[in-house]
Amino acid sequence: MAKNNAKTSATPQTHTKPTSPKATGGFSVKTLFRDLLLVIVLIAALSYNLIKDLVVDSGVLLGDIQPFNTEGCKPLEGLEACEDIHIHHASSLAFTTCGNAEARKGWYPPIDKFNSSTENAFQDVFVIYDIPSGKHQVMDLVGFPEGADRVFHGLGIHERSATDLTIFAINHRRTGSVVEVLEYSIGDKAVQYKETIQHELIRTPNDIVALGPREFYVSNDHKYLTGPIRRVEELLRRQWSNVIYYSPEKTFVAFTGVASANGMTSNKDNSLIFLSACHGAGMHVLKPQADHTLSQEEFVKFDFYVDNPSYDPVSGDIFVAGHVQPYKIVLVSPEPGKPIIGPSKVVRMYKNPETSSTAPKYLIETVLADDGHFISTSTVAAIDRKHETMLVGTVFTAQSFFRCPLPKGA
Repeated sequence: MAKNNAKTSATPQTHTKPTSPKATGGFSVKTLFRDLLLVIVLIAALSYNLIKDLVVDSGVLLGDIQPFNTEGCKPLEGLEACEDIHIHHASSLAFTTCGNAEARKGWYPPIDKFNSSTENAFQDVFVIYDIPSGKHQVMDLVGFPEGADRVFHGLGIHERSATDLTIFAINHRRTGSVVEVLEYSIGDKAVQYKETIQHELIRTPNDIVALGPREFYVSNDHKYLTGPIRRVEELLRRQWSNVIYYSPEKTFVAFTGVASANGMTSNKDNSLIFLSACHGAGMHVLKPQADHTLSQEEFVKFDFYVDNPSYDPVSGDIFVAGHVQPYKIVLVSPEPGKPIIGPSKVVRMYKNPETSSTAPKYLIETVLADDGHFISTSTVAAIDRKHETMLVGTVFTAQSFFRCPLPKGA
């Protein structure tokens, strides 16, 4: 009997084991429907936020932009399309590079223009502007490779001494984008070419923060150089771009996860890096680490597509220029002679005097705006408090850059 009881007691266990998973929440139509509904709600929420932010930041509902603080602004005659400006405050000299506005419609990799036969596209010039006198000089590039393309973009300046400068210049050659290393001593009549830096990690370079004679951070504004995936990257504002640390000893990705890493600047001692996320409409405030990687301290949201930031060494404020309705630039007509009307904006980003835990760390104040018929496609605003001047660069206009009075309260 004991033997038979053992068999009998084992039989129910073999029947009940398969039923146990069902009792703890196995597959059911109800569960599938619930999970599917959750996915749909999540996609809808993400799409809503994406579309809402895109509509706000692209300015499609703003209508006409009203000019603000443009009185007294005057364009520098004789030059065109000066995209980046750096002021050497000790000498009151401003350094910039200028190109051909019409040629930018054909060849300008930062906006996915790759017509390699574009006329007048590859002979940009290096310019020094003397702020006190208001005069400029187109500088010879002594030693620059004969016949090499010159399509300059972002600049970075390292002071080797009070008068000796190393200048890094992004150059979008037809053979690939590179960093040109130049040197200049205050008072010289020419800029000396030293070398060209090309690296597989520097694929879509935009701007530079100089750290030493051959050391810098450089932003890549896209993961994809061209093609349909690049357009997806832009439209969906994917955080796929990065910042590269370069030195002759090592080169690596220092920071990633940026929606179009654009212009860069730093404070006096390079202890903070300010990186524009153009399609992210915001500013990454980054702190360099001992190993040269960058950690994010803050992300400051804007309501327009930001371009180059510029550091004011007197106030410690960051002045940021950019594009209020960037779609007007993207939809640029290739028709020769037709001007690009790109509404412009300059803001001051400054530390909030209120230091409570709930207060934002930085505040933003508009200091200049234009509908694009006067100041179009603004890319940078460099401040010289000594001469109460703000220099506003442009990239796609026949005007070079504008000299404006320092805005009141800035």
